[in-house]
Amino acid sequence: MFLSKIWLFLVALGAAVALTIALVMPRPAQRTLVTEEQRRLAVACSVIDILLADDARNRVELAGTFGRAPEVVGALENASAAEHLDESRMKQVRDVGETIMKGISGRKPDFAMLIDRRGRVVARVRLDQDDFGDVVAGRPLIDDALAGFLRDDLWAQNGTMYFVAAAPVIRRDPPVAYVGAVVLGHKVTNDLAKKLVGSLNVDTGFYLGNDDVAGSQAVAFDHGVLGDAVGKLQGGDVARDCQANQPFDLAAGKDEYTAVVARLPGEAQAHRAFFSVFIKKPEARGFMGTLHAVRQGDLSTSSFPWFLVADRPLRGLAADAVRLAKGEQERLREDSHGGKFGSIARSVNIHIDKVGREAKSARTNLDQLLGPAPEGSLGTIDLLSSPLPPRPGSVPPVSVPPPSDFRFGGEPAPPPPPPVAARSTPPQWPAQPPVTPPRGSRTPPPQPVAQAPLRLDDDILGGEVSGPIDPYFKQVYDQFISVKRSCNEPVVGLTYQKFAEKLVRNRDDLMAKTGCREVRFTVYVKDGKAALKATPVRDEA
Repeated sequence: MFLSKIWLFLVALGAAVALTIALVMPRPAQRTLVTEEQRRLAVACSVIDILLADDARNRVELAGTFGRAPEVVGALENASAAEHLDESRMKQVRDVGETIMKGISGRKPDFAMLIDRRGRVVARVRLDQDDFGDVVAGRPLIDDALAGFLRDDLWAQNGTMYFVAAAPVIRRDPPVAYVGAVVLGHKVTNDLAKKLVGSLNVDTGFYLGNDDVAGSQAVAFDHGVLGDAVGKLQGGDVARDCQANQPFDLAAGKDEYTAVVARLPGEAQAHRAFFSVFIKKPEARGFMGTLHAVRQGDLSTSSFPWFLVADRPLRGLAADAVRLAKGEQERLREDSHGGKFGSIARSVNIHIDKVGREAKSARTNLDQLLGPAPEGSLGTIDLLSSPLPPRPGSVPPVSVPPPSDFRFGGEPAPPPPPPVAARSTPPQWPAQPPVTPPRGSRTPPPQPVAQAPLRLDDDILGGEVSGPIDPYFKQVYDQFISVKRSCNEPVVGLTYQKFAEKLVRNRDDLMAKTGCREVRFTVYVKDGKAALKATPVRDEA
């Protein structure tokens, strides 16, 4: 009898411990699940940021191709020379733009603007296509394009948003000159939103103030809650919004969601443009919720201890995703995750590979436009080429053109250049416009380097060698003399002293402008004459 009471006490004690565990354990599991879902939102927000930056590069390249079409060059050159624009000219130029747009493969622009060098709209294609003759100069994107830069921006227009890209139009036959600019716009649509989150297992929406613009899912949220979350974002660097803001709860009918928000840059930012990333809140893992989730196989002998490690696979995948977001690794480790978590890891890796291929393709296409730069350097500068002339009526630039405020990452932008007045007679222009980081680009492409010309002419003739001789400059000097002789050029009076001084001045100038650690000089033959190139070398250490 006594032993029976002892066993009854032990059984009751064991049952009490088991019930306590059953009531308490789901709560930390629920907290862990919520934390991991919030981290997943932050990672998805950053991925969408990267995809938008990649799409911006493609749109800028498309605008550059559009602006190089001979028909566009001829139409804008004639329009720039006319004192007044009439409807007949507008329809002729509009037909040219419509024909080129029909030949674009893939996602076609939703509108195009063809602008002459005075900043007047010669014709519009598809959107407000009967309007013409208005002056659009003064908008940052268009001013940059008329000055010879490739840019992109985000415009709020007609109650919606457009990703826009602009490029200069250049007459390349002598005398070379800028004759206008083109602007292409792509509307923010539901299809674009679905494409951005296609493999991320989240949803996204784009908003303009209190108005819904587009989304991957039709969900009616309380715009007051969204607006309050956007208002809490501080600072001018919108590229950090995905990591800076905290996830918050949203309700849509009976469904509850967790969301993060991030501001959109460009001109549309003045209209409170932003996007959100959201997912449904996970079901509560209380005692009853845990019982409802139990399946027959969960209580089998082989799988009974599942409740001890239920959150370990998810926690491992989330930790792997955090390391990926911090840049500590380039891919998720598929072999370390089993079941559905391995499938998630593979889906993320497939999308990472896709983004990498598209980025590589964009860089390749950009190299085709600008010419590839030598590996391990900041680019090669022809010391005998002509410098970049200024925009009509402005002072010639002597430093890197200012990047626009529409960026997807990178260093803070310096203030924009002051407005300048246009001149009726344009100066001579280069055959290739300088390319600077697209407006709104959050990962900046290579910066152009402006270099004053170096002419090895009478200013380095005469004089005797004095002072120490730099072995490297002496080697370049000897090579230059040898190449000039092989090209049957006179070398009488060409001294090392002046030659070295010229190289030192250009080397110091390039190092000050680019921040490189050294400059290499290369002797080559250009148009049958000896020439030099300077290559700023980046410090890779």
